Amino acid sequence: MKNIGTKLAAAFLAAIFLLYVCTFEVRFTEVAIKMTWSKPADQPIVEPGLKFKWPRPIQTVVIYDKRTRILEDKTEETRTQDGRNILLTTFTLWRITDPATFLRSFPDGVEDGEKKLRTTIITHKQTVTGKRELDEFISIDPDKRKLRDIEQEIMLAVAGDVRDNYGIEVVDFGIKKLGLPESVTTDIFRQMKSNEERKASKYTAEGEARARKIIAQARATESRIIAAAQRKVAQIKNDAQRVVGDYYKEFEEYPALRIYLDQLRTTERALSQRATLILSTTDEDSPFGVFDPSQRAKLWLPEEPAGEDDETSDSGVVGPQGE
Repeated sequence: MKNIGTKLAAAFLAAIFLLYVCTFEVRFTEVAIKMTWSKPADQPIVEPGLKFKWPRPIQTVVIYDKRTRILEDKTEETRTQDGRNILLTTFTLWRITDPATFLRSFPDGVEDGEKKLRTTIITHKQTVTGKRELDEFISIDPDKRKLRDIEQEIMLAVAGDVRDNYGIEVVDFGIKKLGLPESVTTDIFRQMKSNEERKASKYTAEGEARARKIIAQARATESRIIAAAQRKVAQIKNDAQRVVGDYYKEFEEYPALRIYLDQLRTTERALSQRATLILSTTDEDSPFGVFDPSQRAKLWLPEEPAGEDDETSDSGVVGPQGE
């Protein structure tokens, strides 16, 4: 009875040991490669669950994590096409998509794959940066900055290199940090200042030229307007002189009226301001004789022949008296 229990226990332990050496588990985040006599299988195991294999050394299993990994590049100085040094730090999201190719390329483990990927990234980063100018990395003009284009170019170069050779897929790539050495920063700021000063001088010169042009156009317009106004004034003066000439012709028939109007105008001008005047109205040559009714009568009543005056007087007086 004791021997039966010992045998059952030994059989149970042997079954457990056999199950341990002949099975392996694949999680849903993993992919496995079964190797027979150190030769990897053509197709990886991607379905999760409990899997069977022959015990060592017949078959072994290599398991990789198929989730996306992140690899951050070291900050290094990289030279641009125009001879400037910049500091670039990049990040790469990658994962293993072909476990068989990855295993053949890096039998010692994932760390060797990361080292090779980092070397490939540095190589292509330096190559692409060497074909670009500094303004494409750092510039105050948004149209000159090409950071996204540079990231895409490096990503495509790295992805094409590692996909076929190492079974690695590059999911994303970007520039994490961009900087400048201190010596380069001073030169760049000096150059940027010089460029902005040249632009300012250019804009100032253009503004002054435009101002001179506007002033010249304004002066030409002013000259044309003044000339037109002067012609109009001359025309008005000529018309006024013709009208005045016509009036003078009429005044020639009544010289006393013209003299009276001149005296009246002179008096009006003299009295336009507050003043106290002592005038003589008896002087025939004085313009202030207009205040004397007898003087006014002399100025503009025409003289009639004596015979006619008598007849008029007689007719004007006798008639009423007769009546």
